[in-house]
Amino acid sequence: MYKTNKLRPLWILILSIFVFAACTEAEAPEEENETEIFTDIELIFTAEDGTVVRALAEDPTGGLGINSSFTIQPITLKANTTYTLTFEMLNRLVTPVEDVQLEIAEEDDEHQVFFEFTTNAFSSPTGNGNIQNRNGAVNYLDFDRNGLPLGLRTSWTTAGPRTNATFRVWLAHQPGVKTATSSAQDGDVDWDITFPLTIVE
Repeated sequence: MYKTNKLRPLWILILSIFVFAACTEAEAPEEENETEIFTDIELIFTAEDGTVVRALAEDPTGGLGINSSFTIQPITLKANTTYTLTFEMLNRLVTPVEDVQLEIAEEDDEHQVFFEFTTNAFSSPTGNGNIQNRNGAVNYLDFDRNGLPLGLRTSWTTAGPRTNATFRVWLAHQPGVKTATSSAQDGDVDWDITFPLTIVE
């Protein structure tokens, strides 16, 4: 009897260690995949002759994204002209100003830019983009480490003149879900902005 009572504190200590370890593992917080903060998204269309057209979406509060209040500049492109589209993406809420595009490029396997535009505003790509239809044509010029489209560089050839068109750009944040068949609706949305588009003679 004396021997049993002497071992009881040791068994209680061992049991407590197991219970504590189990609770610690169960309560460990899950790793979060936070979306980035943007204050400036600028679209930069560069024509083959070197002409540059810029259109800026800006929200100084850093709320640039879905349903936020920001100012948007219209896009005016020349008809029957081929442009390369690139971006400038900044967070001006930190010092020095953060170039968020660098982070997106580093995490290329977690991001993809999707596009939607007024039907046949462009002769290449044709159609109206790949936000509603994953298989819609977009001329991607860059790809992630897995060979999947990224969208920081794309090619666009305008069709004839038109007014009251739109050009929508959607940056999807897809950690662990980006695949050859994932769509704009998979993962989170870093930002979703629709620019007014005019194509002139």
